[in-house]
Amino acid sequence: VVDRLRPGLTQQQVDQISAEFGVRLSQDAATLWMWHDGERLNYEGDWRVPSLTPCKAFCSLRASLQRSAHQHELTWDEEAFDDPVLGGPDSIYLTSMFDRQYVILFHNDSPVVMNCEDPDAPNSPTGSYGVVGGLGATISLTERICWWRWALDNGCWSFTADGTWDVDDTRLPGQLIGLHVRDNAE
Repeated sequence: VVDRLRPGLTQQQVDQISAEFGVRLSQDAATLWMWHDGERLNYEGDWRVPSLTPCKAFCSLRASLQRSAHQHELTWDEEAFDDPVLGGPDSIYLTSMFDRQYVILFHNDSPVVMNCEDPDAPNSPTGSYGVVGGLGATISLTERICWWRWALDNGCWSFTADGTWDVDDTRLPGQLIGLHVRDNAE
């Protein structure tokens, strides 16, 4: 995977690309793509090729913002906020909408998303987004990376001889079902 990581972007490039999509990235999100601009250009890449983490794709900033904008268009319903049946503070329908300031960091059917609604906030929240339930429980990108490191150090994630990811859920601590448990916590 490391040899496929693309060179990082400059702050100016990050600002220019995110402005094209009307999104102001948090410093955490900007730093990720300044570190490397993904390990593949597009989400539609070859899924047999291992990614930075198991079962997810780390795409370029442009591809991530394109897919984020598309997800927003698919799920956003401005009129629902004023609808007494669909709206309301406990509305599952409203929580399933993909906010314009959500940015997909790692792609798959349930992508890891960073909430950039407050771009100046430290430790921007990340969570696994689902069409049912929306963003769900969140943790910081730093905490997420610590869990990845834990998974590698403890043999939960490893590479097979052919260079693909292997995930051993039996190595997870206690009641954890997967590293995604923090994303799906009540």
